[in-house]
Amino acid sequence: MLCLVVALAAEARPLLALHRLRGVSGHPYRICAGEQTHLIVSGIGKVAAAAATAYLRALIGDAPAAWLNIGIAGHGNQAVGTALLAHKVVDVASGKPFYPTFTIPPPCRTTLLNTVDHAQSATGDAAYDMEASGFCEAAQRFATSERVHCLKIVSDNPQSPYQTLNAEKVEALIEAQLDTVAQIGEHLRALSQQLHALHADPPDLAELTARWQFTITQQHQLRGLLARWQALAPATPVVNDDLLSLQHRDEVLAHLQRQLDDVGFFLTPEERDEL
Repeated sequence: MLCLVVALAAEARPLLALHRLRGVSGHPYRICAGEQTHLIVSGIGKVAAAAATAYLRALIGDAPAAWLNIGIAGHGNQAVGTALLAHKVVDVASGKPFYPTFTIPPPCRTTLLNTVDHAQSATGDAAYDMEASGFCEAAQRFATSERVHCLKIVSDNPQSPYQTLNAEKVEALIEAQLDTVAQIGEHLRALSQQLHALHADPPDLAELTARWQFTITQQHQLRGLLARWQALAPATPVVNDDLLSLQHRDEVLAHLQRQLDDVGFFLTPEERDEL
């Protein structure tokens, strides 16, 4: 799942058609949802962004998700319309940094992103916004740093001051970068699914824990054994008559361990066929 957090309705509008999102009623925030994407409009400021991020997390529950803050930002020297991913986010008021982690080469330029409490003119080789640090503060509480990113579209610079912005210009800036948004979103959604698969319960875990009352420590051991079984012998059933004949949970763990010790490991089918 991909969760999008934007500050403004103008930033949200181009994203609705891209992700086929529809409004969800009954919430204090504007929330739109699709098959694999949720979007929330937070309002301006880092406190608003943090609160909206936490609200959306509560709404989706423990479903595995990646988080992307999309919006406009000023920059000291980049051209208006440039797409930038943050490689470092700094809350200017507190000095607290956040470091998004890239698992593939970014599809656009990256930048230092300073989050400020009040709108100001951008200077130097950095971007400025008012939401990213609050978003990161909240999202990194329930998602790892490779699943929490900030994508900013340059809306103003020293040659084009932020005072000239309006909703139409903001919407057009996001619209022009929808290909970049889609590319980043697809990667984050796929990454979230991969990480979920790695941490998902292995097959047969529920059946075995229901039949034998394993201790917490033994449940961890069982999980590890079943994960190894899935990797080494996925076509061989774990549950069989020999296993079901066992009375004690210690015997179950020992039986699985013996079975795994007898499984040959081959890097390729050709290696197996040579024996």
